[in-house]
Amino acid sequence: MTETTSEIISTKMNPNVIPHLHIWEWHIPLYLFLGGLAGGLLVITAAMIVIKRHFGIGPRDEGEGCPCLAVRIGSALAPILLGVGMLFLFLDLAHKLYVWAFYTTVQPTSPMSAGSWILIVFFPMAVLQALLVNKQLVRKLDIGIVNKLIDWTEDHLTLVALLNAHIGIGIGIYTGILLSFFYARPLWSSSILGMLFLVSGISSAAALLLLFAPDKEKPIYSRIDVNALWIEMIVLGLFVLGGITGPANNSAAMMHLIAGDYQMAGISYMWWFWGGFVVLGLLLPMFLEFLEAVGVHIRFPQVAPVLVLMGGLILRFLIVFAGQTYHTFM
Repeated sequence: MTETTSEIISTKMNPNVIPHLHIWEWHIPLYLFLGGLAGGLLVITAAMIVIKRHFGIGPRDEGEGCPCLAVRIGSALAPILLGVGMLFLFLDLAHKLYVWAFYTTVQPTSPMSAGSWILIVFFPMAVLQALLVNKQLVRKLDIGIVNKLIDWTEDHLTLVALLNAHIGIGIGIYTGILLSFFYARPLWSSSILGMLFLVSGISSAAALLLLFAPDKEKPIYSRIDVNALWIEMIVLGLFVLGGITGPANNSAAMMHLIAGDYQMAGISYMWWFWGGFVVLGLLLPMFLEFLEAVGVHIRFPQVAPVLVLMGGLILRFLIVFAGQTYHTFM
């Protein structure tokens, strides 16, 4: 009996078929982090405006009709942070001169196309809210067209805020959906990833506002942050559980993230995930903010919000990098 052998030729490991790590580097995690942070800021500041104007709940105003300081700062930071994030996205593009092509078509089922149009809506609405809540300062600049815009829309701040709350939620979810549409990446192929990035963006935004808010405003943003962290832990648990109990590829990809030896900056994914993100980015700041809420004096109250921001950044780097390195173990 004659033995026959066959040779299988595959282009699977071609970097243009299954991209290696250098396809998406540090620019994309930073874009996702800043985009989620900007969306979270828009959600929180818009909600605070609506709640304050209609229910009178929230920090006391510093002047008649003047929103609290954190809302004014957060509203101004939202478009700035997203602009910086989009700069990182632009730097990552292989063909930068053709970025305009995103706006020659509308493809609702494409996350890239939908995200591009959401960003176009985000900027003017976010800038308009920033102008309206900072109108006392802006009017002093005496820019004619800006003052006319404020005069035309200042009676509709609530409507602007309601629209911005929805836009902020859309941006936050989009940063996760952008990855989850890549079905060839088992780690990213999860519908809950959009919710995880949204809640993480809101908690990071609350943490950032804690760093800028005066003492009388801090309690409300601390409560927002603690509740967002709780929800983030639940969503994270569902994300991990869904991956582990899913098909073999998804399960292996999740184990690559939470127990893998592959290293990022010389530290294994496992330690980044459990130590850097779960413990330092979620559990410790939540514990510190809980102690502060019950009256325990924290000597360095800035530690908790800084840890939350670091945790949000670590999460994006882990998800993006682990999703791209898993194929080397298949």
